[in-house]
Amino acid sequence: MEAYPYSKVKRLGFCIILFFLLANFSLAQNRKDEINTLITKAQQYKFKDWTKAESLLSEAQKQAKTQEELGDFYIEASKIYSETNRFDIALDYSRKAYNIFYKTSPQKIAEIDDMFAFVYTQLNDTPKAIEYYKKLLAEHIKNANTYEEIKTYNNLGNAFFVLKKLDSSNYYFSKALTRLDAFNKPELKVYVLANLGKVASFQGEKKKALDYLEQAEAILNTDKIENPKAFSLVYFYLINYYNSVGLHDKALGYVKKMDQYTNKANPNFVYRDLLWATYNTYLDQKDYKNAAYSFKTYDSIREQLNIEEKAVSVERTKLKHDYESQKKIDELIQDKRQSYYIAGAIFLLLCIVISVLAVINYRNKVSKLELEKLLQVARTNKLEIENHMKEKQLVYKSIEQSKIEEIFKSIMEQIDHLKLKVQNQKIVDEISHIILEIKTNMKTNSWEEFEHHFVNIHESFYKNLEAKHPDLTTYDRRLAAMILLKLSTKEISNLLNVTPKTIENSRTRLRKKLNLTNTQSDIYQYLNSFTNY
Repeated sequence: MEAYPYSKVKRLGFCIILFFLLANFSLAQNRKDEINTLITKAQQYKFKDWTKAESLLSEAQKQAKTQEELGDFYIEASKIYSETNRFDIALDYSRKAYNIFYKTSPQKIAEIDDMFAFVYTQLNDTPKAIEYYKKLLAEHIKNANTYEEIKTYNNLGNAFFVLKKLDSSNYYFSKALTRLDAFNKPELKVYVLANLGKVASFQGEKKKALDYLEQAEAILNTDKIENPKAFSLVYFYLINYYNSVGLHDKALGYVKKMDQYTNKANPNFVYRDLLWATYNTYLDQKDYKNAAYSFKTYDSIREQLNIEEKAVSVERTKLKHDYESQKKIDELIQDKRQSYYIAGAIFLLLCIVISVLAVINYRNKVSKLELEKLLQVARTNKLEIENHMKEKQLVYKSIEQSKIEEIFKSIMEQIDHLKLKVQNQKIVDEISHIILEIKTNMKTNSWEEFEHHFVNIHESFYKNLEAKHPDLTTYDRRLAAMILLKLSTKEISNLLNVTPKTIENSRTRLRKKLNLTNTQSDIYQYLNSFTNY
């Protein structure tokens, strides 16, 4: 029997390999298409049915088989989570994507940095957001990406506005407007003009502010812009402008316009801002009924968004991301150094192998000890950070609740004053109904909520304090808790609704009950000792 020619065997083998490569490529492409389809569906359901959207995202993650596919999924999923105000998961997914692409894809890293900047902005960590925006700006200028460059100028302007650095804010908005002169993007120009109007209004340049805002509104009306966010932004700034100059009827007209472009089905920042603008407009018009209703709805939306609490919940993720980013930088620096000295290192290893082994053994022991110390310090710092953030959250919630109660009290006083002037019994009854509704919705258990959260942070404090000082009153224990949280006399007086002088006298009486009158002991240090056993 004649042997099968060798050349034919080679061709057959090549064909088989090519077939498997094409089949593998086809499977990978089909898998990518399936992942993209699932993510697109999740985008469609994110505001309608979150359970369905999350299920689709979970299925998309299961479909991802390679690191690249998984990284792409993390980027797209983080966008959906950030758009639905789930910033902790968005930040965690962005961090995971960063770990996958940080060495291989500068374009993907730029996209991830953009997400970091956005999330930190929403979490009110503006300095951190500015750090990422400046990094992005350098990348966009380097790649001649004009559209993204202008967007980043606009984002930097907003960030500096939050920090009340109006000159810097105006500088970046003006840079964006200058770049738009040669780059026709009407919708982007609307945002920039509206933001310039906002800055001018805060700087007291009312005429200039109105000119910018009217230019933005003119573009909305002539360039067929479909994005409702652009309309909402311009109308919101026009509402604030007309309220600031006393033209409340015009402001109310723009409130109604903004309402048409606001998605009220899903709690978001635009809806919150609309409610706040509506509340201030009705309040300036002395329409207290609608003002009270708008504020009640605003308070409900504000609590649902609750960015401060979300900021606390993601603090660990932020710290973890910063640590891992620095670790990656250290690894890159180390790799570069090794490339310069590798030849010399090999030669030295051959010459003094025994000495090097001894040194390596010694360094490993020292490094292990240092690492153990660092880990111990990190664990201690982590515990301190967690307790500090919990205390910060407790103080914030208490002060915020106090402010809300003051607002409700002010509104009640104004309505009561108005009621005395009204002669019509029907209107008096309606006002009485409003007063009853406000009283029904006012939170009266603020101290119970304060002490509930306080005990979660310092669970043994009250028990230990009462064991040593059983004669303390409820008022004494509350004052002791606020001193432990390092609240100032003014802050305590605001929370307890008494004068600062009363608080000073109360502190003196508390020192006496704690037997600290004849010592130099610090009352905070003394109270802090009850949290440690």
